[in-house]
Amino acid sequence: MTDVREDETRSAGRGLLWVTGGKVFFIATAYVVAFALPRVFGSEEVFGVFSVAFGAASMLNAVLIVSTLQTVSKLVSEDEARAPAILRRALGLQLAIGASLASALALAAPWLATHVFRSEAFVPLVRVAAVVIFAYALYAALIGYLNGRKQFERQAQLDMTFSVLRTIGLVGGAALGLGAVGAMGGFAVAATAILLLALSLVGPGASTGPGVGWKSLLGFLAPIWLYQAALQGMMQIDLQVLHYVAAGLAADAGEADPTSVSDALSGVYRAVQTFAFVPYQLILSVTFVVFPFVSRATTLGDAEAARRYIAGAMRFSLLVLFAIATPIAGAAEGVLRFVYPAGYQVGAGALEILVFGQVAFALFVIGATIVAGAGRPGAAAAVATIGLTVVVGATWALLATLGLERALVATALGTSAGTLVALVATAAMVWRAHGTFLPLASVARALAAGAVAFAVARAIPTGHALGALGALVLGLLAYAGVLVALRELGADELAALRRVLRRGR
Repeated sequence: MTDVREDETRSAGRGLLWVTGGKVFFIATAYVVAFALPRVFGSEEVFGVFSVAFGAASMLNAVLIVSTLQTVSKLVSEDEARAPAILRRALGLQLAIGASLASALALAAPWLATHVFRSEAFVPLVRVAAVVIFAYALYAALIGYLNGRKQFERQAQLDMTFSVLRTIGLVGGAALGLGAVGAMGGFAVAATAILLLALSLVGPGASTGPGVGWKSLLGFLAPIWLYQAALQGMMQIDLQVLHYVAAGLAADAGEADPTSVSDALSGVYRAVQTFAFVPYQLILSVTFVVFPFVSRATTLGDAEAARRYIAGAMRFSLLVLFAIATPIAGAAEGVLRFVYPAGYQVGAGALEILVFGQVAFALFVIGATIVAGAGRPGAAAAVATIGLTVVVGATWALLATLGLERALVATALGTSAGTLVALVATAAMVWRAHGTFLPLASVARALAAGAVAFAVARAIPTGHALGALGALVLGLLAYAGVLVALRELGADELAALRRVLRRGR
């Protein structure tokens, strides 16, 4: 029995390394795309058009990928004898969903371009994006099947292959001189190619057990759809609101080409998002760890263990998030200048705000994962929906109030208001259920260290690349130094790190 458990532990460890490696690789290639496209396009307007269309498609894609992957993986892992039949049924369902969504988008493209995006330039972009959404719907079922069968190596290899194809397609398509349509077309080619490759490699084989009903599949999918739709909306819909409202404000102001104004603002804001998302993306792995621990502790009725896991996960996340966010905020203009062409630095004020809004978003996501792990996924979805509503409403109202000149700051403030509301609501739910959330002493020390890190990064001249990099590094070192001086970090953390390293040998 011991040997079996050790084999399972090693297998799980290798799987975690493969999946984590695949995700890190995907994030790295995504940043290559985000940094390369503005230079290839050559203008904020073209980058803005692409970003708005790409962002809208990304929200749909994320909902399809996460909900389908989790559902198929769960059903397959529960009974691998039924895995081939489950995959076939899931592919059938995803074929219907993907085809319906893609067809609806292709047919509605003229209406969406006119009434949502306010520009005819979006018609071909929406239609090409429909191809991507169709491919993603089917690809998600195949990846979920591999995950449920614990074939993590093959899953990671496919994901990394797709990352490479996606990068080549997006940047290569833009480099052909076809603008936003070329980049989106390259993305569609990459999505189609990885789907065909996955279909050829993931053969379901013969089933030795009964399949799964449509009701069971949809029963798992529906609540995840709701939560992921609200989550992705909180994270990305501000760009869509900015583009729509700014075009109207520009028209009211008598601008000769209102859509050009909103396109340029959207391009700059997308650059701001790229850096603001860094803290969330780096801390996301915490959700994969905290969910099973809290879920198990809750099931066993071990309230003390649940409190310990929650307090530890939240404290760790807060310290890491502030370590990343505060130097970025302090050196906002420098980091934008370091990566993007001239013209994008006007987003520095928005970046200073949005990066902390994303800290609140990341803490909310971890809190919502705790709520779901304790058996209340509906409550997590409800809070995410409230947060999304506040993001849209606050962003719209602030844009109308502050106007075009402060449109970027208004959008960042509106988004941050929504993420903060969601964080507070989730914190209250976790506190009522478990009696803990964020340790207040740790919050105070992190705020003090963050203020010092912000000041240090702001004080460093960032007129060139070396200065921007230095500001980030020195800000991070200052942050860590203050935490050590305040005894928030000390011998306990070092001892824990040594224990982890010994176990990993």
